[in-house]
Amino acid sequence: MKKPQDIASLDKKIDVFKKKRTAKQAQSVREDSHQNAAKGFQMSIELIAGVFIGFCIGYFLDLLFQTKPWLLAVFTVLGGAAGILNIYKSSHEGENI
Repeated sequence: MKKPQDIASLDKKIDVFKKKRTAKQAQSVREDSHQNAAKGFQMSIELIAGVFIGFCIGYFLDLLFQTKPWLLAVFTVLGGAAGILNIYKSSHEGENI
């Protein structure tokens, strides 16, 4: 008659283990979600910063050389390209490119 008690205690241990495991999995999913959101925010800031810096450089060079709006347009496009390159590099971080 010892066997049913052993099975009952084993069932209790399995239930406790399953609860702990599902709690850890839920925590892991939340952490992954937050990390992905942070990565997306970082990428959007890199793109905006690239365009903004290119715009500022072009604007001040246009004022200096009086070539409005040509250097502004060129450097804004170059800043956008630099931002896209930064996004590409950060999205492939850790891989051998």
